[in-house]
Amino acid sequence: MKNRLYLDLMANKEKGFALPLALLIGLILMGTGITMMMRAQGDQSKVVAQKARADSLASAEAGVARVQDLLNSVRVMAKFPSHCKSGEDCWQTAEVATNPSTKLQKDLKKLAIATACGNDSRRDEIANKILAPTNQRAENPGLRDLTTGEWFDLGNNRYYRMVGYNFTPRSDPKILGWGYLTLEGRSRTSPETDLTKTNIDRDSDDNAASRNRVVVTIHIVGSLPPAFNRSKAPALWINKGATEDADQTSQMRSNAEYSGGAKFEGDVVMSDTTFDKGTLQPKLECFINTNKIQQPRPALDTPYKAQFVDESLPSLPKIPDNVPDNQRNLKLSESKTIFPRRDGDGDITDTTSTRKINDQDVEVYEYIFDSIDLNDREITITPGERVIFYVRQDITGNGGIEHDCSTVSSPTVCKAGNLQIYAYNQLASDSAQICLKGSKKLEAFIFAPNYSLGKNGSGAFVGAAWGKDWGKKTDCGSNNDAVAVTQGVEWTDLLIPKPGYLKSLPRVGKIASWCQEPIPEKDDTPTKPSKCVPD
Repeated sequence: MKNRLYLDLMANKEKGFALPLALLIGLILMGTGITMMMRAQGDQSKVVAQKARADSLASAEAGVARVQDLLNSVRVMAKFPSHCKSGEDCWQTAEVATNPSTKLQKDLKKLAIATACGNDSRRDEIANKILAPTNQRAENPGLRDLTTGEWFDLGNNRYYRMVGYNFTPRSDPKILGWGYLTLEGRSRTSPETDLTKTNIDRDSDDNAASRNRVVVTIHIVGSLPPAFNRSKAPALWINKGATEDADQTSQMRSNAEYSGGAKFEGDVVMSDTTFDKGTLQPKLECFINTNKIQQPRPALDTPYKAQFVDESLPSLPKIPDNVPDNQRNLKLSESKTIFPRRDGDGDITDTTSTRKINDQDVEVYEYIFDSIDLNDREITITPGERVIFYVRQDITGNGGIEHDCSTVSSPTVCKAGNLQIYAYNQLASDSAQICLKGSKKLEAFIFAPNYSLGKNGSGAFVGAAWGKDWGKKTDCGSNNDAVAVTQGVEWTDLLIPKPGYLKSLPRVGKIASWCQEPIPEKDDTPTKPSKCVPD
């Protein structure tokens, strides 16, 4: 009886303990669940924040790519800041003006005319890249549009805006300077309703919005015009005037004795700096390109063109002082002279010299003339031999020089650059000229920076001719529409080096660095100097 009572009491005691224990376990489980839910919610918020940040950085990156691409299409603006005071040159004031007055306006006018040359559908292309038409502005803003600081839509609730661009020139010969592009990227979960609002609390209505500011440092480097960016040297390079009389385009007046007429199957470079490039020369340049530049067949990837280039002719090489005596102060005594010269048995009697060409030691036959009189005389260069003439004074006469590589075949190596003629005009005559009058084919490089050049002979000329001007002598005019020079000399065959990158032709290079910068609370100007831009 007592044992049963004891067991009943114990059973009732355990039942009284089980309920609190169950409640305790329930509380523990509930707490654990709440903790896990809060942690999951926190992790989710973290993921959302990370995605928003990634989206805003991606927006900034996309914006940088767009600005780079736009700037590369109007490269002259790479050396100018985005913002400036009234009357100064910058992106804010840029335009393709009817009557340009500032340097930037003149450069843009020239670029616009060159871009539209031969294709009237591109007439407004450069102007639109500066200030986009209203119906294109939202998707394809121009450089001037970017200076407003407004947001531009990238799609999917992502946006970018340009804060500013500055250019700092450098003395480093490898680059022109640094371009510093400050730009913001932004991401939202809902569309922006007012793209003009840029205040820092603009996204207070969007808990998942993110905004980042980056400063990108860009190499601004020089570039080469098409004529200097090929393996072959330009067919013609002159440092005074143009190949045509400017009166033909009503752009500028000149008193040239002869108005041109020749065609060129090759690049034509004109380096005259006496005329206003911005307002006058582009239409003349376009006229020559359209009417006087003949393209080869098959067509080149980059067509030949005529272009005014702000680059002077290179210096003449020094006349060597170690040329053998019997190859100095030569005069043509026979009706036909073959170089290199030979004896009665056909053996060459002249001696080669070693010259550094394209960083290689090359054996060449060199000859020094006071002048070359081709009246009733001819010169023939043996195909396959490398010959250089140094002429102190004039090259005159109605005869010709023959160098025809088509008369030989492999294994003989014959190129236009095998014959190079350098003329020095040591008497400083204003009337010095070289007129190609022969009827035989001439493949050569002629460099005579102080001579008037021209051609009225029937023989083909393949190679390059560089001089003071072209076709300005009435007795040496080319037949209209006849090709005077066909481009054909390799840069690597010449004594003189290929020009380096031109500082007057900026190009947007690689990105040197990215740097994130705090967004200022007011305006676009940080209260502290940027750590992203060196002093």
